[in-house]
Amino acid sequence: MTPGFARRRAAIVGVAFGVLFTATPARGQSGLESVIQQFSGATIQGYIQPLADALVANLSIGYINSTIPGRKLSISVELIGMTAAVDDAMRVYSAATPTGFQPATIDAPTIFGGPATEVQHSSIPGLSYRPSDGLVDAEYFPTFGPQIRVGGLLGTEVVLRYASSSMVPVLKEEDFPDLTLLGIGLQHSLTQYIKGLPLELSIGGSFNSIKFGDIVDLSSTSYGINVGKSFGLFGVSGGVQSDGGTMNLTYDSTDPNGAGDVDVDIDVKRALRFRVGASLSLAFLRLFGDAAFGGVTSYAAGLRFGF
Repeated sequence: MTPGFARRRAAIVGVAFGVLFTATPARGQSGLESVIQQFSGATIQGYIQPLADALVANLSIGYINSTIPGRKLSISVELIGMTAAVDDAMRVYSAATPTGFQPATIDAPTIFGGPATEVQHSSIPGLSYRPSDGLVDAEYFPTFGPQIRVGGLLGTEVVLRYASSSMVPVLKEEDFPDLTLLGIGLQHSLTQYIKGLPLELSIGGSFNSIKFGDIVDLSSTSYGINVGKSFGLFGVSGGVQSDGGTMNLTYDSTDPNGAGDVDVDIDVKRALRFRVGASLSLAFLRLFGDAAFGGVTSYAAGLRFGF
């Protein structure tokens, strides 16, 4: 018996929006999917939870790049990149070892962790167990995607974010699972109803989803309130938002202690984060940045082309 998983390190490779994993020789299967399948439904959460947390943190920002939606029609195309900081708490979790191994629980690497530690059976000499190694070795976990923004709708801005692995010509469909990102964001001006405010005030929210192959399906929502101020070409904004989501995993587990069909939800508990942002307008080009601080810190930056 050699339980434990082969060590894997996947390089972060640009796949349109950065949910990035190297492909394995198996047709249409990624390193991520292969590793997930080695866990049972009862043991997968600790390993994959930080990935769900990082994705929700990334997808919840990047929608606001101006201080307030106006009433003048505007249309723009944007390239946006987001990245979540991977701290030490996201690299390890407490995992139970199989019956007979000591100690009964160990600190095991998450998907963002390093090499796993081998433990020995308490009564059978030479029998060892080794959890899965980490898969993504990075200080930051990125996500990328294009989006279209339409403003001037009675003080409301609508943002549509979409990308797919089929949009990347260097990827072969038979070697890489389908990967799709979809998001929609709204921001509505409150200042238009309240005269004389020293700052611009708005509310906003977003819905996002990522589907990766036949195994991973994540959705998230975010909503909050924003304040901002324009200083000529320069604008600043801030606010507080509530983020949360769920990652559904559906796969056939190969874990000898829990093989079979798995359908499990990994919840990202709703939490408040504080957001700050800035933008610089240069004719039809706008540069913007965004950051949100809370349980997971994430940053966004992008270019906006339009009018």
